[in-house]
Parts: sequence; structure tokens; C-alpha cells
Amino acid sequence: MGTSVNRRHLLRAAGIAGVGTAAAGAISAPAQARPAETVDVANATTPQDFGAVADGVADDTGPIQKAIDAQRERQNKIVYFPPGTYRITRTLVVPDVESAGDTHFNRLVLAGAGTMGSRTSIIDVDFDGTAMEVRAPLAAVRGLAFVAPPSLKNTIGLRIARDPGAEPPNTDDTDATVTECTFIEFYTAVRQVGRGLVFTNNLVAVGDVGLEISWPTSGVGGDGVHVLPYGMRKWLIEGNHFHSMGTAIITSGADAHNFRGAVIANNVLDIGKRLFTGGIINSTFAGNVVENGTGGAIVSVTSGGTNLTFTGNILGGGDPGGGARPPHAIEFRPEAKARNVTITGNGFHWIEGSPIYFGGTASEVTVSSNSFENWNLLKEERWSAVRINGDAAGVAVMGNAFGENPVAASPPVRVIGKLTGSTIVGNTFAHTAGVLYAETVGDGNYIERRGSGANKHELTAAKDGALVVRATATGVPAVGSDAYGSFVAASDRTAGAGPGVKGGVRVVPANESGAAAVELLCATNSTNGVAALRVDINGLVPTADNARDVGSAENRMRTVYAHQLQLATVSAADLPEPAPGAVVMVKDAAGRSVLAVSDGGSWRRMPLGPTIATT
Repeated sequence: MGTSVNRRHLLRAAGIAGVGTAAAGAISAPAQARPAETVDVANATTPQDFGAVADGVADDTGPIQKAIDAQRERQNKIVYFPPGTYRITRTLVVPDVESAGDTHFNRLVLAGAGTMGSRTSIIDVDFDGTAMEVRAPLAAVRGLAFVAPPSLKNTIGLRIARDPGAEPPNTDDTDATVTECTFIEFYTAVRQVGRGLVFTNNLVAVGDVGLEISWPTSGVGGDGVHVLPYGMRKWLIEGNHFHSMGTAIITSGADAHNFRGAVIANNVLDIGKRLFTGGIINSTFAGNVVENGTGGAIVSVTSGGTNLTFTGNILGGGDPGGGARPPHAIEFRPEAKARNVTITGNGFHWIEGSPIYFGGTASEVTVSSNSFENWNLLKEERWSAVRINGDAAGVAVMGNAFGENPVAASPPVRVIGKLTGSTIVGNTFAHTAGVLYAETVGDGNYIERRGSGANKHELTAAKDGALVVRATATGVPAVGSDAYGSFVAASDRTAGAGPGVKGGVRVVPANESGAAAVELLCATNSTNGVAALRVDINGLVPTADNARDVGSAENRMRTVYAHQLQLATVSAADLPEPAPGAVVMVKDAAGRSVLAVSDGGSWRRMPLGPTIATT
């Protein structure tokens, strides 16, 4: 194909002017230019030692391969690529030879002069295939810029995988390092098969997949920690810039749910689609920034799903001025088991549906201190800021700032199932609806919603649990004022029963000493008012003025309040054991109701007086 790499070639990747400038300087640089000071290449081999030209025109595949092969017999296994453009026409291979002594390729280093300066080492891949097969364990690739022709479906920058035919095979044990490299126009920039990868400070631009990780299907050596499920571990993916990519990171294959021990941190994805999709457990996403996410959830957990932490990430789509919007920021597919998940301190913005979406059940999940802005842009009632599409147990939603839902009065938390043992407190949101919709609210929940004032603080207590309202006011409480708190039922309806308190319990000071009275509140029958039935140290005080004394004013036993006192009528056969002073209504032999009083030994009829006139 023979196409030289020039400035126009590299600027196919919009927004990577730094690499374009680097390439322009590299083409004019002498092939044997002094190595960059940041790269230690003492006693290194160069492709030029075997005839490489590095002018972007000559085919340097053979010299580079010879430089790599020569490392088997060398103690210091470094191949250094001086600045220039190395055109290759077939796959370069780092063999998997792990024999005794020094005759192997372990810890081979392939180093360039860097990718973002004027002195750049470029590998120009002039065919539709894999640029480099790294089969040796513990290999490192640093400071090289890999560039492929655009729009080809088979291009891979680096394929890191052990040889299943090697002796011993050890296909699981790779432990590669890729740092400070650039990959442009590759369908897949890096494909890793096996355990252990350091992938840091790289630029991956204009492609479909940045980093794909899977587990070998055969040739796994060792036992215990070397085999599944624990074998697929140890990943540091940090500080990378993914630009105009389909998906930055993918875990693939039937064993992807075992992908664990990953730190995915401080990566930037702009004008891209998804940061991560695949199986993952026991890992953290921290400090990542995604702008213009689209084409699916920014982070999609398709299997695994346990023991995950998301913290300090900014995940979203484009604002109205341009860009696309993802359906979700963090998504757990129904096949994943969302358990022991912490989502805290993140910012979510410009999301079409729910920023946090659990496609199935969820348990032991904490969503705290996040901010949600411009979500549910589809304006569909089913989407909330946090949606759990199944039963939810042990979920804590605390201290989040929920921006306004475009669907009026739709709550920010939605559970399509039963909610049990969960806490939803301390959140702010920009509408008057409740914080939660759940198909069933089960036992052990504590749910709070801030209303428009101190007297509109709503709590849903655990079953059989007690709520404590502790007075914090200073000074002498005003008698009858609501100084201790209320538990009331209120209506916001404008028609029918109308707005206002309909019933409940209020605790108020009974006197200036702070003695308390409990008032039972109930809306009146005829007007939209509230009457209070007070219980204090003096007894039960009804709303109506119906106080009566028992005994004389000088010798009364106590004050009794009665309103429409009614005694139940029993048959003679059902009279209780006579107790002194007991009074009942009883039917006599003629079926008439008569008053009876007990002297402690028997029941005695009391004569009733004449009929009372009612007119």
C-alpha cells in the first residue's frame, strides 16, 4: 500500500493536533536522532541496527522483527525506536519463549521516543490486520505511536496473548505494560488475553474498541490463584484519553463475569460512546470523565456486578449546543447480580433515561452524595434518577441532589418491585412529589422527604419501629405551640377534601415548665378545620365542653370527661363476675334493658326513672 504518514494522515483523528504536530516533526527527524531523555535505552537494540530506514516509505517490517528476535540472547532486552516513521506490512511478533536461563523474551521492552512531542516514533501499519503480537510475558510497550488506515475492520494495534502451543503454555500469565502510547484508527487498539495489565497514559483515538480483555480458552497453567474465578485479576487502567471511540474498555467471553481487581481511574472519553461494557466484580471506577456519551449506557455491567465502587466520576452526554445523549450513565443489565455496590460523589448530566439503572433486583446498594442534572430527557414517566427494575433490599439513597424531572411530580427513586430494609434520607429534589415510587413498600424501611417547611417533614418508619423527634428549641416553650414536633397526615388536594392537615398526632407544651400534652388531631365533619383531643396529666380532654365531676366539689375523686356515654347491654347469662362499684346495662326477663350495679357479691337492679322528654 505504501502510503507515507504525514500531517494530513494523522489529523484524520479530529482534535489530536498534538499527535499531528509530532508526526510532522518526526518525518523530518534523522533516523538516528538522540533518544528522548525520559527513555533509558542503555545497551538497547534499534531497528536501524538491522537496516531500518524509518522514513515512512521503506518497508521496515524485517529489520524490526530482527531487532526483536535478537533480544532472546541479550541480558538487557530493550528495542528502542529512534524518532521516525516505521512502515510495516505484516504482523510483528514477540515470541513466547520461556525456557531456562537467559534465552527467553520475558520482560522485553519496546520503547519509542514518545508520542506527543516533535520527536515521535511512529509505527505505520500499512495493512488490514494486527500490528504487533506480544506473546512473551511481562512485556512492556512504551512511547510508540501506532497508526492504521481508516475504516478497516480487522486492524488491531497490539494483541497481547500467550501462545497455547508454547512449553509450558501458561496462557493466563501475561502481565503486560502499555504506557504513553498512541493508537489511531484501529478497530481495536489493544486486545489482551490473560491476567494482568497496566494500561496508563495512552491516547486512543478514532476507533471502535480501545481495550478488549478476555480469558484464554485453553493452556491455563498452575492452580489456586492462577485459575478461575480468581485468576482473571489485576488491572490498572488509568490516565488514558479515549477520543471519538465506540467503547473504551470491553471485557468479553464466557468468563467475563470473573473480571476483578480492576482500577479504572482518571480516564477521559470525549466525543465517544461508552466507557465500559462487560462483566466485572470487586473493582472501582474513580475520577473518570465522559462527555458526549451515546450508543448505550456509559458504563454497562452485563455480568458479575458485585462489590463495585463508582466514585468521583463525571458521566454524561452533550448539552443542547451539540453532542449525543446516553440512555443511562451506570447500568446493570438483568443478567448481572447487583450487590454490594457503592455509587458516591459522582455527577450525572444530559441523560435520556435514568442515570442509574438496575435492570433487575438490587441489594446492599448505596447511592450517596451524587448530583443529577438534566435527566429523563425523553420525558417518560418510567425513568427516574435511580430506577431498580425488580425487588430492592438494603438500598441506601442519601444526600443526593436530584435536579428536576421533566415529568411533573415524578419521584427520583423508582422501584418496580418490593422495597425492604432500605433507607432514603437527606436528598433534595426540585418538585413536590414524594421521593419514592415502589410497587410494594415492605418491612424495615426508613424514608424521609423534605417538604416546604419544618412542619412538613415526612418519614416512613420501619414496621413496629418508633420515630423520635427530639426538641432542639431554646428558651421557654410557648404553651400550646408546636415545640416538640408532629406526626400529621396532610392533603395537597385543591378540590374535594381540600388542602391542609386531616389528622395525626401533635406534642405541645402544656405549661411553662415544659410539661407536655399529646393532641390527637382530626378534621371536623362539617368544615375544613382540625379539632384536637388532648391527653395530658389531667386525663383525656375532648374537644367539646363536656366536663363532669364525680362526687361533690369538695370531695370529688377525679375529673371525668364524657361525651355521649354509652354502656353496652349484655344478657344476664353474660354478666361478668361482680366487682364492687361495677355498672352495666343488662336485659331482664322481659327483654328490657335495665341498669345494674354490683356490691361485690351480686348484681342488683337499679330502678330507672320516668322517660325524659326530648321536646
